[in-house]
Amino acid sequence: MEKDKRYEEDIELIGVHLEEGRVKIEDILDHDITQEEINSLKEKGIVTIDSGRVRLTQNGSEMYNLIIRRHRLAERLLNDILTIKDESSSEAHACEFEHFLNTDVTESICTLLGHPTTCPHGKFIPPGECCSKKKREIESVVYSLDSLDSGESGRVIYISTHDHSIIDKLSSMGIMPGVNIRIHQKQPAIVILFEETTMSIDTEIAREIYVKKER
Repeated sequence: MEKDKRYEEDIELIGVHLEEGRVKIEDILDHDITQEEINSLKEKGIVTIDSGRVRLTQNGSEMYNLIIRRHRLAERLLNDILTIKDESSSEAHACEFEHFLNTDVTESICTLLGHPTTCPHGKFIPPGECCSKKKREIESVVYSLDSLDSGESGRVIYISTHDHSIIDKLSSMGIMPGVNIRIHQKQPAIVILFEETTMSIDTEIAREIYVKKER
């Protein structure tokens, strides 16, 4: 188990570095991985090494996507549902949690969270089969704001967009994680109530805001 865990962590470490544009071996070796471990991944067909630069093979990319998907969904679960806000504690738990998630559990967590596309730090979560099929074998506890009916309320969990201008705009209006929003009306426009403020909001924007319903 420990050997498999270390193997997955090596793939994850290299994949994260490549996501961030650091592809030189010396950059990766500055972290918790050895040249021998990189060579082992090369022998297994996980990475290629050319002119001192590392790349994931197709097989390596597929493995990395599965690993990082589990990790980032674990982060969302800890942050959004279990409300563990201490970043170092959340990261440590996610690192442990990810190694115990099989495919079925991962898909169930993703469905429970409403198929998030980013982790709490805004990094991409690779989609799974449940995201394309939008399975609902279990009830999701996180919904897009536009799916709520008039009179329903929810606490903002995350904003699912890569457009930072939208995040900045919503933040400037006071709409951010932790804020409670109530749908005042849906037609002819979505009107929301939050913190003694009444505001009309575009459907496209409301679709990017995910909330946990108040029961």
